[in-house]
Amino acid sequence: MIALRFGVADLARTRFVISPFDHLMAGSARSGVHQGSGSRGERWWRDVRRHVPHRAVRFLEVVNASPIGVPDFLVADLDDVRRQLTDELDALLSVPQQAVEEGVAMFGDGDGAGLPAALARLREDGSRGLLEVADGAWALFRACLAPDWPDIRRALEADIAARARTAARSGIGGMLDSLHPNAVWRDEGVLECTLGDLEGSFELGGRGLELRPNYFVQRSISLLAGPDRQSLLLHPIAAPVAAPAAGPATRSPAADGLAAVLGPARARVLRAVAGSDCSTTELARRLGVTPPSASAHAAALRTAGLIATRREGRQVRHTLTDVGHDLLLDNPPLRPAA
Repeated sequence: MIALRFGVADLARTRFVISPFDHLMAGSARSGVHQGSGSRGERWWRDVRRHVPHRAVRFLEVVNASPIGVPDFLVADLDDVRRQLTDELDALLSVPQQAVEEGVAMFGDGDGAGLPAALARLREDGSRGLLEVADGAWALFRACLAPDWPDIRRALEADIAARARTAARSGIGGMLDSLHPNAVWRDEGVLECTLGDLEGSFELGGRGLELRPNYFVQRSISLLAGPDRQSLLLHPIAAPVAAPAAGPATRSPAADGLAAVLGPARARVLRAVAGSDCSTTELARRLGVTPPSASAHAAALRTAGLIATRREGRQVRHTLTDVGHDLLLDNPPLRPAA
């Protein structure tokens, strides 16, 4: 069992991320770690494998080199929540040679021997090998995953919206507890993840946890945690959670789920942005706070995927995302009891 220990900052910075590269790896992994007979990944691969371009061979060799998974450096560590495949491939191409050698060594027997052939070759080829892997991933995406990606993304966004509603009603801990039977939330601020015989304990260190729903992963969770990078949890998508029957008039201020998960100040910011898109100065005026304070709250909500920003001349304007809109639908402003 792996224990992930959350501080207050970690709860605030836990976020959902949609990763195209994760889906390429999970959909094309033939090891059975994330697959199973009749799984979505298996069915997708059966449909697309005849279209796989020759350029993708090296990517597929690396992904399937070991039955225990892939080297950590293949999993992008980026700030963007709504990232593109090009962002992840750029991150892969920037991995230093030392990180490649250290990541590959984990699959050997300690002295560099016993490495799977594809990983040994990647270690020797250095940047040229990473370029071939990235080029193969791009070719595979364009030929096989791109036609299905809009539908997959919609399914992922619906899952995130449902889990955001759970977080608003039950708190971050309640949402984490509902991710998968192998992930259990404890009241002392610990998420216990059962991952075979693995054992350990990790402090998230204020960076939070990156939650990566995956359309192809159906029967398991995967965890990547360590002191030098963002910790992340790969988990299956689930059926949307039904909204509670109680209306806003029946809730007390103490039961405001939005304030419970975001904090009262950021809940006010999200509701202020919902009125209409606004600049940082306009947002500060609506809230009665200073522009730097409004900007800090907006940045936190943008990191959580609840608002989006765009620049217009010298102004930065804020709008709700679909996830933020769905979250507010289940948590309208409280009305005083009659």
